[in-house]
Amino acid sequence: MAFTALQARIVRLGVLATSLMVGLSAMPVLAQEAGLSGIAMPQSDGSVMSYMYHRRMSGEKIDGETASRVFGGRKAQDGAWPSQVALIGKAPPRPDQQGDEYFQFCGGSIIARQWILTAAHCVFDPEGKQTPATDILVQTGSNSLGKGDLRAVAAVFPHENYDPAVIDNDVALLKLAEPIGQSAGPVGAISILPAGSPPPQGPGMVIGWGFMEEGKLPNDLMETDIDIVSNATCNKGMAEQTKRDIGSFLLGMGKQNRIPQERLEEAYKIVTDNLGPSLTDNMICAGVANGSKTACNGDSGGPLLVRQADGRWLQVGIVSWGRFPLGSAQHCGFPELYGVYTRASNYYDWIAAKIRQN
Repeated sequence: MAFTALQARIVRLGVLATSLMVGLSAMPVLAQEAGLSGIAMPQSDGSVMSYMYHRRMSGEKIDGETASRVFGGRKAQDGAWPSQVALIGKAPPRPDQQGDEYFQFCGGSIIARQWILTAAHCVFDPEGKQTPATDILVQTGSNSLGKGDLRAVAAVFPHENYDPAVIDNDVALLKLAEPIGQSAGPVGAISILPAGSPPPQGPGMVIGWGFMEEGKLPNDLMETDIDIVSNATCNKGMAEQTKRDIGSFLLGMGKQNRIPQERLEEAYKIVTDNLGPSLTDNMICAGVANGSKTACNGDSGGPLLVRQADGRWLQVGIVSWGRFPLGSAQHCGFPELYGVYTRASNYYDWIAAKIRQN
């Protein structure tokens, strides 16, 4: 099934004959074995799905040519990323609605004929309730929202130890209702960095349909060159921002409640002297120092990729989360605040086990 774009990236289900057979017949259950080949969290009062729905409803449509300069991204070439998928949710009914409407809320990757890799935070609401499989569709075979194929999801498998408080173990698998066979466009699986691999370094690529500058959303898949940096670099930038945020908060509360300055300084020192690292060993960090290239809301669940020596791409991360200054209306693109990604190699064995068992 395919779908056409409606106002502000809301889409209506339609019908499209799938005519192109794709080279997936030799794909094993575990694509890894065959070598086939941030990010800000939504506000706490809504799930990723509801947040993206409301933003897409109010967003201005931007095509790839107009958007190519934003956040250092550019429009991806058709067929360049055959493993990229969009997660699609059903929109709440409106009084003037004619037929069902759908919207994109997260990304993901094809890792095997019937399996999609994404982020756990994409499939939970703020109360910790898991999104039913029947509420999620997966678009494959197109860079443009409203084209390609829509595929039903049979089951959702978030990591058992996913911790929304610190966004740790932020990984999930979607099992499609049917294995991918025919397709309206190019599809393929991506290889995952194997377990035990050292942390990736150097240049990387992030792709998705997430927010760009001025809160606009693209209809076409975007790609952005970024650098993978050490967790220490990432933690340092986040700690400095946290200190600034705590200082601003305490000053504001102090004025409102006439708290003596020396007491505010004591509180500031106690808190800032006890800051721990923001990232766990299950996370990696990427972006650029000035914040001009990064992932953002809507990119969640999509891949962080590195190019291998033979030219093939390898998935090393999953778009997970990011930090922004307290009170900022913009959630992405700040200096020294890099995007955070789930470290895919730490979940290689978990992914393999889930696929074998299900």
